[in-house]
Amino acid sequence: MKKITIFFLVFPIYLFAQSNINLPMIETVTGDTISGKYSDIIWNYDNLNRVVFIANRNCFLPNTLSNPTDWLLIDTVQIQYFNYSGNQLLPFLKLVNSYKYKRVKYDYNKTKDFEYKAGRAEMKLQWSDSVFHYYIYNNKQRVRDSVIYHSKRCCDEDSREVKEGEVRIKHKTGNLETEFIDKLKYGERDKVHYKDSIVFSNNISNVLSYSQVDYYRTSLTCVFSKFDNAINPFHHLNISTSLAEEKISFDKIDLNNILNDFNLDDAIFQWYYLNENNPMAIEIKRGKTDLPFKDKMLLSYTYNEYKLPVSCNVEMNKYFSNGEFAGKYQKRFTFRYKG
Repeated sequence: MKKITIFFLVFPIYLFAQSNINLPMIETVTGDTISGKYSDIIWNYDNLNRVVFIANRNCFLPNTLSNPTDWLLIDTVQIQYFNYSGNQLLPFLKLVNSYKYKRVKYDYNKTKDFEYKAGRAEMKLQWSDSVFHYYIYNNKQRVRDSVIYHSKRCCDEDSREVKEGEVRIKHKTGNLETEFIDKLKYGERDKVHYKDSIVFSNNISNVLSYSQVDYYRTSLTCVFSKFDNAINPFHHLNISTSLAEEKISFDKIDLNNILNDFNLDDAIFQWYYLNENNPMAIEIKRGKTDLPFKDKMLLSYTYNEYKLPVSCNVEMNKYFSNGEFAGKYQKRFTFRYKG
């Protein structure tokens, strides 16, 4: 891999950090417990209040169907690590490790699916993949990531697959695009692995829409139509400038079923680093090759004395692509801060 030169923009970041120095740092965001299970995201910092790692976890309460033991069981499904140079506030590297929990080999053909989900003793941790993002800064902006992707082949326990690529970042007036290029797999005619596009308002104060199209031609579009006047707890983190197109995300987590005739547990909840405020109305549309549903969500918050959210209640209505009502759901999140 070619030697990478990193250009850091420091002074404005220090001004930004000083203006938010008295705000408490986000420590956890936790979803409500459904059937003895909840999901959370945790943040860890160094002595300069720089984000060191972010972990996504699934937790199972004791003495439940999914956890018949006397202990709280935690499955860490992803960890993001951030590395810095000296006292710089901008990271030069993000390492993302993802994991899966699968049943052991000897029981694979004997245990039915519902028994497998209930029998925690039959689960084992499996490393899924690791992605290294080397951030490249130039002319006061992050312009590109050099990406190295490590994964395990599905059918061979001992084989490894390594890909090298890059993320190209295009800054436009009112728009931000990222494009992942897989150098080792695709030729010049078909080398775009996925493409993200963000449309923002008021000099990048809040995201208006986000869309993604990947190699398999699936797509996702999120439209944000209303924001509060409070503070997004992720916006004043030191990594927010570098990760303008990224988000805090809960994907495919359990929902409280209010009214439906289908088992629809596919939901996405996202908070962008880019947003200064918190979204209150979101509509999610999916592509033709995805599930034929669109989500309409209304979010309401309670705040602390710093105007930071401490809880969020989400009411979600799902509709078929033809507009027919499919179901109503609810989800709650709790925000906790250091100190």
